Amino acid sequence: MPEIPLKSLDTRIKKRVDNARTALDRGNYEYAIEICSSILLDTPGCLEIRELLRQAQSSVFAKNGQSIWSKSKGLLTAQTLVAYGKPYIKKNPSLAMGYGERALRYDPLHKGALSLVAAGAEKLDLPETAVFCLEKICTKETKDFNLLHRYCEALISLGDTNRAVAVAERLKALKPESSIIQELVKSASVAHSINRGNWAEEEHDFRSKLKEEPSSEESEQGSRFLDLQADGAVGTVDLIDAIHRDPQNLDLYKRLVRASLKSDEYRTALSWLDKAAQLPQAASDVSLKQLRNEIMIRATELELQNLQRDPSAAQKDPKDRIQKLEHDLESLKIEESRKIVEQFPNDYAQRLNLGELLLGAGKVDEAIREFQISQRSTSLKRRSCVMLGRCFFRKRLYDLALEQFSVVEHESPLMDDFKKDVLYSAAECSEALGDVDSAIRRYKLIYSNDIGFRDVAAKIDSFYSETD
Repeated sequence: MPEIPLKSLDTRIKKRVDNARTALDRGNYEYAIEICSSILLDTPGCLEIRELLRQAQSSVFAKNGQSIWSKSKGLLTAQTLVAYGKPYIKKNPSLAMGYGERALRYDPLHKGALSLVAAGAEKLDLPETAVFCLEKICTKETKDFNLLHRYCEALISLGDTNRAVAVAERLKALKPESSIIQELVKSASVAHSINRGNWAEEEHDFRSKLKEEPSSEESEQGSRFLDLQADGAVGTVDLIDAIHRDPQNLDLYKRLVRASLKSDEYRTALSWLDKAAQLPQAASDVSLKQLRNEIMIRATELELQNLQRDPSAAQKDPKDRIQKLEHDLESLKIEESRKIVEQFPNDYAQRLNLGELLLGAGKVDEAIREFQISQRSTSLKRRSCVMLGRCFFRKRLYDLALEQFSVVEHESPLMDDFKKDVLYSAAECSEALGDVDSAIRRYKLIYSNDIGFRDVAAKIDSFYSETD
């Protein structure tokens, strides 16, 4: 969806915008907000209307005053609206943006609300709108890595390469070893060079730019592969030929490695990865290490699946080999998950995933730390609390475990498998603490809804036989 200038809109809409401007001039800010908000729900790509809406929101915010009570009430309302809007980012970006704008009425600089509107704009391919929102946060939140990353990408999409390069440098200062940021800095710099005319001056064509190169025709042929998608559109033979023509092109090696991965040729992938690692520019490329880890995970998973289907294929004791592969796979997944969390520390879903992997590996204390962070997300709170309860149960801290399970028990009105599992876990904690009545009460709740759930029927029968 492209950005839409106001002059391109229907006459009736433009008249409504004029009415909003008149209302704003007369101090009728609420009416101006109502008009602009309703238009933007159907036409989210008109930045001029959004700018007018922001003026009206700022006026309402200033009019309501800055008392502690007013600030607290506004903050709570804004946070609630943002929470309502987040689930719609993927399925209805315009509606998500609408929730964000409603939140901005209570605080025009609310970080979560501006981020929500920007996220919807990014989904709808509205870079100008995304930049309009993100720049207000990024001038204030100068060390928020994820927001700065989104801001930089939006600036590149918009073509504002001067600011994109400046933001990319700030990101590089925050995480100098990040391969993602290295690529972003490169993209920003290249886009900036193109905009300045260093790569495409009107009086020179592409070949004249390469006239000083010893093999301009070969370079052009090799570069064609860079323009193709890395989704298998280029075959491995073609990529190998391209590497022979341009042996210093690290990107070609990476594409060949990924092409080999898709066909499960792990030895070939590792061989070319080793060749790529010998290039001078590979020393600072973190993505190569990530590729190696990905290859090892995929190769281990494949060998494990083959052994589980046909244990006789193992040269030695298949049980020992399977156990070793399972341990190796567990370690590789934890290592990969740690890297993702390091790159995106505010991604709570990744925190939860890392915690589950750590708990599965018996690293309970490390898992607890990740679950305590992931429960900050409202959408992941229940699952995080359950996992925290399981960690405490593993450490025999039954009272702490029961607290976590009880929180989820009261926040889960529907008696589905999730709640039954929580009730069962809470009952186990009560049993361990010697509180038989609480345990039986929870087992009865499960029994009355699902007699076949685990061994709950046997527990109820045992309890009543003892009382008789």
